[in-house]
Amino acid sequence: MSDEKIDVQAEIDEAVRKGKYSDRKEAIVGLQKQLIDYQRGVLKGSLKGVPSVSKMEEDAWKELLEKAGGDEEKALRLYLEELKKLSL
Repeated sequence: MSDEKIDVQAEIDEAVRKGKYSDRKEAIVGLQKQLIDYQRGVLKGSLKGVPSVSKMEEDAWKELLEKAGGDEEKALRLYLEELKKLSL
């Protein structure tokens, strides 16, 4: 895995500035979905026997949102921290 750092706040701001999303909240959700789609592509075929990856992702996101007190930006940061631990 690359040790490349991503400035999440800058990516969110850039997406809103370019008009891809109407506000920060929408950008956070949209970018998080893009990240999940990317992960699915990277992991495709390597998760045989897992009944429902989508369900697991939804549950994980709900748990992170709850842990972050409903703050989607904080939940996204927690999500990224969890990804770092996986060393994908």
